[in-house]
Amino acid sequence: MIDIKRVKLSELNALVSSPKYPSWEVIPISRHRAISYINNPRASDNDIALYLAYIDNELVGYRTILSDTIFKNGKAIKVGWLSGNWVNPKLRRKGIATALFNAAFSDWGEKLLFTNYALESKAVYDKTSRFQLLETLKGRRFYLRPCLAKILPAKGPTYKALKPIWHSIDFILELLNPIPLFGKLIRTKGISIEYLAYPDNEVRDIFTSTLTITPTARSGNDLQWILRHPWLVSSPLADRIGDKYYFSSSPKKFEQLLLKVYRQNQLLGIIMINNRDGFATTPYVICNINEEKLFAKIIAKHALAMGCNRLTTFNQPIAYALSSIFPLGLLSKSQKRNFYASQKVVNIIEKGATFAEGDGDCAFV
Repeated sequence: MIDIKRVKLSELNALVSSPKYPSWEVIPISRHRAISYINNPRASDNDIALYLAYIDNELVGYRTILSDTIFKNGKAIKVGWLSGNWVNPKLRRKGIATALFNAAFSDWGEKLLFTNYALESKAVYDKTSRFQLLETLKGRRFYLRPCLAKILPAKGPTYKALKPIWHSIDFILELLNPIPLFGKLIRTKGISIEYLAYPDNEVRDIFTSTLTITPTARSGNDLQWILRHPWLVSSPLADRIGDKYYFSSSPKKFEQLLLKVYRQNQLLGIIMINNRDGFATTPYVICNINEEKLFAKIIAKHALAMGCNRLTTFNQPIAYALSSIFPLGLLSKSQKRNFYASQKVVNIIEKGATFAEGDGDCAFV
C-alpha cells in the first residue's frame, strides 16, 4: 500500500535542516531549493510543497509543487506548478506517480500547471487526461562551442560509455570553431552596461509594468526572490546532497547576470542570463522596440565571454535577431516550450494572455 505524506511550507525548513536529512538514501528536495520555496513571495505557510510516497516505510517517490498566483480581473487566484517528480526506477508502473499526482491535484483544488518537463513526467500527466496545451513559446538554440561530451552521454548508457570519444571530437571541432572569433567582431558601439546583483527600483518598475500582461503578472519582488534564492549552487566538486537528489541542484558552475543596457544615459532595457555548466538561457529580456538586434548582440557577447557552449532563448524577437547574426544562425535549431494547465486554470486565464519565458520554474534552471 502506498502511503502519501504531505509537507507544508511551514514544515519544510525543519525537514531540510534536520541533522538526519543528509543521511537519507534519497533526498526529495535540495536545501537551497527548499529555502527558495519558503521565501517565495506568493507562497503561504499552509501550501503543500512536498509529497512523499512510502511503501513499508521506504521512500519510493516524491513530488514538489511551486506556489504561484494567476490574476483575473485584478483578483489573485492560487495555483501550483508541477515541478519535480521522481519514482524509484525499480517500482515504476506501480501507481506511485499517479498516487502522488492525485494527492496534489486534490489538495491544490485542481489548479495546476506544468512546463519545462521531462518526457517521463509528461507521460504521467497525459495519462490523467486533466491537462490541455495553453501556449507554445517558439525559440531557438544556438551552438557556440562543441559540446558533444556534455549532451550525448545523457541519451543513454551507450552514449555515456563513448564519452572519451565525444571529448576528442569536441577538441578537434574547437580548433576549427569560428564563432568565438566572430563574437569578438560583434560591435555594440555607444552602449554601456550596468550589472546588478539584485533589481533596483528602476528595474523593478520596468519588470512589473512589462509582465502585467502575463497570466502570472510577476513583479519586481518576484525578480528579487528569483535572484536572491536560486535553486542551483555552483559545486566544483561533488555535493553530498546533490548526489542523492535526482534533479539538477549542484552544477559545477552556475551564475546569474542581471544587466541594465544604456545608450548614453538612456535606459534601453534589462536582460537576465543564466549560465549552468556552459548552457545559457535568457529567462527575461525586456527592451525598447527596434532594439532587439542590439540586445541579441549583447546576449551573444555575454554567452561567449562566459565560455558557454550553447545559448537557448524563447524570446521570439531575440531568437530571430540572433539567427541573423552570422554565423550563429547556421549552427542553431528551433525549440518549443509548451505550457499546460488543468481545466480550472484554463477557465481562469484571460484570452490573449501570454506566458513569459521565465514563468513556472524556468527562471531557476
